[in-house]
Amino acid sequence: GARRRMRARAARATPVTSSRPRRRATTARGRRGGTMARGTTWTRGGATTTGRRGAATTTAALGLPGGAIAGMAVAATACAAWCALGSARETSEVRVTARRTKRNAYVLDKCGAILERGYDAVAWLKNRHASTILSSLLRRDLNVAYQREVLAMPDGGHATLDWPMSVDGDADLSEYEDSGEEACEIERRGPPFVRRVFDQSALVRRRLAVHHARIAADAPVLVLMSGIAGGSHDKYLKHFLKRARARGFRCVAFNCRGTSESPLTTPQFYSASYTGDIRHVVNTLRERYPDAPLFAIGWSLGANILTNFLGEEGENAKVTGAAALCNPFDLNACDTALESGFFGKVYSQAMAKNMRKLFAPHENLFAGLPKYNPELVKAAKTVRDFDEAITRVTFGFPSVDAYYEYSGSKNKIGDVRVPLMTVQARDDPIAIADSIPRAIIEENPNVILLETESGGHLGWEAGPEAPFGAPWPDAVVMQFFEALLELKKSPNAKVETDTKVDPVPAR
Repeated sequence: GARRRMRARAARATPVTSSRPRRRATTARGRRGGTMARGTTWTRGGATTTGRRGAATTTAALGLPGGAIAGMAVAATACAAWCALGSARETSEVRVTARRTKRNAYVLDKCGAILERGYDAVAWLKNRHASTILSSLLRRDLNVAYQREVLAMPDGGHATLDWPMSVDGDADLSEYEDSGEEACEIERRGPPFVRRVFDQSALVRRRLAVHHARIAADAPVLVLMSGIAGGSHDKYLKHFLKRARARGFRCVAFNCRGTSESPLTTPQFYSASYTGDIRHVVNTLRERYPDAPLFAIGWSLGANILTNFLGEEGENAKVTGAAALCNPFDLNACDTALESGFFGKVYSQAMAKNMRKLFAPHENLFAGLPKYNPELVKAAKTVRDFDEAITRVTFGFPSVDAYYEYSGSKNKIGDVRVPLMTVQARDDPIAIADSIPRAIIEENPNVILLETESGGHLGWEAGPEAPFGAPWPDAVVMQFFEALLELKKSPNAKVETDTKVDPVPAR
């Protein structure tokens, strides 16, 4: 009995050891089907071994939950992979076509640093379809707070001007709120309103007045024009808007009739050759800001409309300078490209879908027009189908081919008499390279053509913000505008156009 009591006391005083591993911790899942649960940790001879989530002991030592370290590891890996993808570049020359004039030499010299670096495309986005599609999906969107102005047109229709009040939080919107010290009629007499509603646009005008008062009266004005079925919501437009705003430009996005949720109040849509609305916008802005230089930039269909307008105005254009990006100069040639091949049909069907979506709320407004058939509009599967059903009908063209042939800005670019920079990607699947009227551009001392080897349609994933920040042309176009401003401000920097045809060789 004494020996048994001694052994019991010894057992209580001495820890039991075993040659088998002792389980220290398990997850709440425990064992499933006889396999070791994830995150189970075992010790053997003072060493630690782990199961499939061996980070458990590390996270315990750091005082962090296991999911946090795992998430950090995944994020770090993804970040490293993203940086590696973005840093892999393939650089090519930017081709420059321009007459040798003093003005062109001056502005190209100002743009020289950008052009000499070349077009450093993100390697995995050099494919034209990858560039076109992924940029539209993944390009970073900017938070722009607009104040909309509805502008009446001479024919009774309406377009809209979207004025940026804040871009990515660069302005405090509360500063535009009314102080109550200068109440307008609507505030003095109400609300609520039952029998009569006063003109509440007074509130909008007052808010815009506060915005414009903070910008110098002679600050350069910039009109931005989007592509087909686009508007102020387009990402590429907002990126350039942000850049120009930061450089002191008074920016405004012009939305064609019925686009970007603009009201359509007459049975008249917009087209590639209709320039009446942009002409009225330019005239209005010139009247409002007579001392300010006025610039314009357009993308895709907006570039075509802008170029047509500048060609029609010629010497009378009230514009200091302009830029046109991804211009589909020859609409018949571009339509042929869209109608052939798998991706061409994909692009055409996507654009036609957007056009039908814009048109649908207004279809009854067009009822009764000669040759208008709403069923054809609903059945339109491609851009050509839509233009056959509504565009050529409302603008009086006998056929789609006639509309395309007349409306392409290849017909008007030779008549442009103000500085115009046009930027094209040679692999653009929509505004194809074969449509560029290079011979006409070489003859016009007012036009500079830049061509990049890749970039797709409105993609251009190159430059310091690539892959999905601001497109590559933004920096060079901004430099072009600022060079024109320098020429305008400096009395000794005036230049005369040369009469000799001598294209600048490609860089």
